[in-house]
Amino acid sequence: MNIYYSHETLLSELTELAKKHPEIKMTTVGHSVMGKPLPALKIGEGNVKLLYVGTHHGLESITSALLMKFLSELCGHFKSRNMIYGIDPRYIYETRCIYMIPMLNPDGVELGRQANANGVDLNHNYDAGFEEYKKIEKELGITGPAPTRYSGEAPESEPETQAICAFIRALAPFKYMFTFHTQGEEIYSGYNGYEPKNSIRVAKALARYSGYIHTQPEEAASYGGLKDWYVKEFDLPAYTIECGKGENPLPISELSGIYIGLRKMLFHSLIL
Repeated sequence: MNIYYSHETLLSELTELAKKHPEIKMTTVGHSVMGKPLPALKIGEGNVKLLYVGTHHGLESITSALLMKFLSELCGHFKSRNMIYGIDPRYIYETRCIYMIPMLNPDGVELGRQANANGVDLNHNYDAGFEEYKKIEKELGITGPAPTRYSGEAPESEPETQAICAFIRALAPFKYMFTFHTQGEEIYSGYNGYEPKNSIRVAKALARYSGYIHTQPEEAASYGGLKDWYVKEFDLPAYTIECGKGENPLPISELSGIYIGLRKMLFHSLIL
């Protein structure tokens, strides 16, 4: 059984969902090293912008499937107008503008490794503690392209990180930004000990709704990430959600259980 959620599956599901729900606006923010399009979508007519990002790491494509499941259910509620967790979907549609980049690293998914096709770990390729992380790389014995944890020659050296940073700069500010990874059932917030206004309050709410733990990552994982860059660049809350438990890659058969566990948190993240 295929344990991955492929780029081809993502594009197919996006196309079908957009046919059913024409209110979804789709675009491409850029292309991967291997030329694969990086789709982004927008739904909602409000002024409060939110951003959800999946699959920085190739072995974590289940996060793309998770976001697609969330999007599909959300669109269903927009259509039926049924309340969910006491939330009126009409209120969400009229006051929120929801953006998603479901799969940032399609090449890593295809190649079966965390890094992109250049051997760069995209979630260490942002301009946030980049030089500090270079010292950690040396301690880890990483001196060049690798299956994981190599940060690249410079911040935003990769087409995937260039694409998402340009996208964010063009549309910011997002009230909250959420980036989904696996695994550990943990939530990370802030950057280098700093937390923007309301960051801790929202992190505690996310933890309460999901049953996950709000904590800090190990040192080697705390530099050069999208969350870190967004907090540093815009002084606004951003969160890394480490979905599920086990060993990467988590099999796609675990998607339903992970989604059920995060469902309340996902819908409440729209109104926090």
